[in-house]
Amino acid sequence: LRRPDLLSLMAVQALFEASMYIFVLVFAPAIVAAAPAAAREGLPFGKVFSCFMAACAVGSATFSLCSAKGLRAEAFLLPVLLGAAGALYLASSPPAATMLQRALSMSHKPLYLVFCFAAFEAAVGVYFPAVGGLRAAYLPGAQRGAIMALTRVPLNLLVIAVALARDRLGDT
Repeated sequence: LRRPDLLSLMAVQALFEASMYIFVLVFAPAIVAAAPAAAREGLPFGKVFSCFMAACAVGSATFSLCSAKGLRAEAFLLPVLLGAAGALYLASSPPAATMLQRALSMSHKPLYLVFCFAAFEAAVGVYFPAVGGLRAAYLPGAQRGAIMALTRVPLNLLVIAVALARDRLGDT
């Protein structure tokens, strides 16, 4: 655990996967909170989830294309992670959301959130195969299970902390 590459990989895994699990906890309440009161009952969450899974598949296909062109995960994972952070920032920052909604002529805030969340899911689609390859390359096989277990501790602590603080954090 003294190698900087292992610590970096563990930190990326813990933080990104925590953001992914937190996203699962908050995406539906955020969309409901953004919808007009009259439309909250009939939100098509089945279609929304299908869009997210399609975006994840697009991300996975993007990983395949990058790999087929000989790009290493180390070369494209940082921009993907920054894009994921940007998508969540745009979804959660009212000034950025207002500015982008006006630029895209989107007056329907729930739809805007779905687009931001789908961009995050596309990054998830790139992330999993990329990190799987990085784990195989950088984590020693004999210690891989123990290292992954250590990575899950901060991941779970972050998710639990956010889950317990959801009432104070709000849904928007």
